[in-house]
Amino acid sequence: MKNRGIIIAVVLVLAAALVVYFSGGKDKGSEINLMTWGGDFIPRAIIDEFTKETGIKVNYKEVTSNEDMQSLLEANPDQYDLAVVTDYMVDILRQNGMLEQLDKEQLPNLVNINPVYQGNYYDEGDEYSIPYAISTSFLLVNPEAVAELGASPIKGYRDLWQPELKNKIVLIDWSVEVIGLVLKSLGYEYNETDPVKVAEAKEKLFALKDNIVRFETNTPEDSLVNGEAVVGFMYSNQAVKGQAADPRLQPVFPEEGMPIYIDCFVMSKEAPNKAGAYQFLNFIMQPENAARIAELTKFTSPNKAAEQYLSAEFRSNPMLNMPDDVARNTSFYIGVDRVLDQYEHIYSEFKLR
Repeated sequence: MKNRGIIIAVVLVLAAALVVYFSGGKDKGSEINLMTWGGDFIPRAIIDEFTKETGIKVNYKEVTSNEDMQSLLEANPDQYDLAVVTDYMVDILRQNGMLEQLDKEQLPNLVNINPVYQGNYYDEGDEYSIPYAISTSFLLVNPEAVAELGASPIKGYRDLWQPELKNKIVLIDWSVEVIGLVLKSLGYEYNETDPVKVAEAKEKLFALKDNIVRFETNTPEDSLVNGEAVVGFMYSNQAVKGQAADPRLQPVFPEEGMPIYIDCFVMSKEAPNKAGAYQFLNFIMQPENAARIAELTKFTSPNKAAEQYLSAEFRSNPMLNMPDDVARNTSFYIGVDRVLDQYEHIYSEFKLR
């Protein structure tokens, strides 16, 4: 009987080992799969603290565009728990039935989110998304270098076409952003569909080509810091980092207006570890953690309860806390899916020239 018990125990151990082996050696309940931007968009230090506190490993996949995240999520909805996408993509994924309707009973820290950043066009009932980071796009300029080139001071987008700025401009590498900039310089709105206005924007875009030294999405500020460029169109957090590295660099809020973005957490409808995903969302929304994220990433935080934990330097920075008149001159990109194919075609032709 004793030997029989030993044999049974050995068999059970071997069976358990085989289960672990054939499942890849991982307990799926002890990890979540997160997809979003690179460049420490969600700080690794915060992720490491979450893992230390909960024992849940976070597999972080870096992606370069909202459209790539959409493709990955639609192709493999059961491989991702969470993604952080920009507002317009929340709208697309929601309408395509890809997102889990969030159980707010499992999100006690949701009360910390500022109502100002809720109820927007992409998720009016706040059922599928949680705001994570608020940003704008504007110009970062080296005024001294611009003057040395003989160019006029930069006040808005229309000033980028000065011939003195040849090979001195760095731009975010996205068709909608770049063509939107051109449309604004012409006095039009973002995501214009009028064929006459789009053709006008295309012609003006092509005239800008000689002035562009680089297209860069993740770290455009580096081109100004190292002197490669004297003007850059970039996200607010990047501009903050650029000015911190070189105080000569100054923000310019374009007279024509600026886009505003709300990057949001969303959960895949087929998320393999929803319980772990809810734990991660609550961790991110803890006020102290939200404040640390804002300080590390240089994004405006949507977490109202985090404000008391932000440094005075952060709160007084106009690039992170815009004056009211600047904030009123911002607008969302709405209906990106209606113009994306056309803009991508123009943009590809532009970059190939």
